[in-house]
Amino acid sequence: MKIYFLSEEPAALKLDGQYAGTIDLFERFAEIDAARGAFAEILPHSDGEEHNFFICESFFKKPLPFAQVYDLGEDKLIYIKEYPPKKTLDIIAQGKAGGVLVTVFRLGGIYAATEAGGAQLHALGEKFRSAEISAENIGGCEYAAVRGKGALALFRGENLVFFGEGESFEFGETLKLKRTPCTCTRAVTREEYAFGGDRFLPRAQKTEHGRAAGGSLIPFAFFESVLYGGCEEYLCDGLKEKAGLLKDYLGKFSAVLPPCESAEKKYGKSAAGLVYGGENGVFTVKYFIAETDGGKVTNIFPAEQKGAL
Repeated sequence: MKIYFLSEEPAALKLDGQYAGTIDLFERFAEIDAARGAFAEILPHSDGEEHNFFICESFFKKPLPFAQVYDLGEDKLIYIKEYPPKKTLDIIAQGKAGGVLVTVFRLGGIYAATEAGGAQLHALGEKFRSAEISAENIGGCEYAAVRGKGALALFRGENLVFFGEGESFEFGETLKLKRTPCTCTRAVTREEYAFGGDRFLPRAQKTEHGRAAGGSLIPFAFFESVLYGGCEEYLCDGLKEKAGLLKDYLGKFSAVLPPCESAEKKYGKSAAGLVYGGENGVFTVKYFIAETDGGKVTNIFPAEQKGAL
């Protein structure tokens, strides 16, 4: 079985005690006997925590907190998402805002402790390695806002009511944010959220595409457009009336990937991997085909079973 490795930062990989090379954000793989498994050691080039774990079936069902796993079908992918510094207590930021005392600190991971009548502890992640605390008024109510690098957490009382990533955030009658997901059309999404009683709920989304996609990129741009909006422009006339059914047909996916080597051999270069799940760091990739004619999508079906929408 091929195991692909991705790492948020450069790190040395050892398998069963043998140096296997450097891993980073460029996919690399190793052949591992699925029945036997392998002991993996990940040593970052920085002074962050080292990670070690046993690669086996149970790891792909319940990975450790620093990792995400992806089921690619015949193969698997392990993404090491963070390397916290050594486990010493460090106060990153502290302040009172919106009637809430917020303490952002590191103890292995990064957390926010909130106190306002009651007290709660919230995991934030490495985007908050530097954090700012402020009071923000949204829709006439004041919230405690904790900003990290491209991320925001909002608290009402001790409760976390919004947690999301974006390049910029605006506070007014609603919460607005701008994101630039990694897409082949250089898309920019603008999202709007309103408070719904216990948390912020999505209210509107608009996507702008920085460039048109053509040729072999059309299938991938099409599936990205289903996720972020604007898919009608990729559909042939016969499918445009079914555009509203696409999200139900494809299910709730969060990203689009090119095929891994085994999927490319099985389904072809145009097979798009749609990423599903994410609970507890476990993802599944399902492959779909978008057939095209004259630059327009004429048929969409799971790669393993051909059938029209």
